[in-house]
Parts: sequence; structure tokens; C-alpha cells
Amino acid sequence: MSRPVPISVQHSMAREDSFICIHCGRAVPIPEGKGTRNRNHCPACLWSRHLDITPGDRRSGCKAPMEPVAIWCRPGGEWALIHRCTACGMLKANRIAGDDNEFALLQIAAMALAQPPFPIAGRGPVLDPSGGGPVLNPSRGGQPERSTSS
Repeated sequence: MSRPVPISVQHSMAREDSFICIHCGRAVPIPEGKGTRNRNHCPACLWSRHLDITPGDRRSGCKAPMEPVAIWCRPGGEWALIHRCTACGMLKANRIAGDDNEFALLQIAAMALAQPPFPIAGRGPVLDPSGGGPVLNPSRGGQPERSTSS
């Protein structure tokens, strides 16, 4: 009679095995053709587990949950999740997969804008993202910034 394989052992098995998410408890299969062979995060909640020293090796001794804390836009426009280990603090970049929760990805990407580490009001003009000049000045009630040059 065979015994069930503990979750900690499941994570050290071959990288193509499915796993149970350490954060939300969802069963996560390794998808075919979803952008990665080394599934390292849950496509629903985007949490990961500190398993690798190098991508796919499953040799880390930490094994703690890794919280998705940011999005990084790689050269060429591909997005990657930045995970922070809840135990040791290590940061890791992980490619997003085709079946990742798009709403959760956008929430993480917008977090830096929604919760900046400094006050926004009265900081001067808001610049046009296309590289043009100022668009609005929040301290003037949204009025266009006036030129001071003669």
C-alpha cells in the first residue's frame, strides 16, 4: 500500500509535476504551452514558494512562501513577477504564464501607482507620457502649467 506524498516532497520532485499552492490551496497543474516548463507560482493568486537556487533546480533549503510584490517589464516588453520570500527576504523574478490571473497581475502592476511612498499633491506638473511637456498641475486644480520663460 502506498502512502500519500507530502507537499514538501512533491515540491522537490520533477519540475513538470503539479503542486498545491502554499498560499490559496489550489491544485496547480503544469500547463502545456503556457510559456514555461518550470511552473513556480499559482496562476490564481500568483504566490510562489522559495524552491529554486537557479530556475527549475528545486534545490533551495528555504521552502517558505513567496509573495508577489511587483511587476517587472523585461526588455522587449515581456512581464515578469517579482516575488519576495516571506522568510529570508530574497527577491526573485519569474516569467508570467499564459494562464495567470490577468486581474491579479494588473493589481500588482498598479500597486506602485496607487500607493506611492511619497505624497503626490502639490508636487508640480504631471508630465505627458509620450515625452511631451506638462499636461496638468495638480496644485492648480488640474489647470495646464503655464510657461515661465520669456
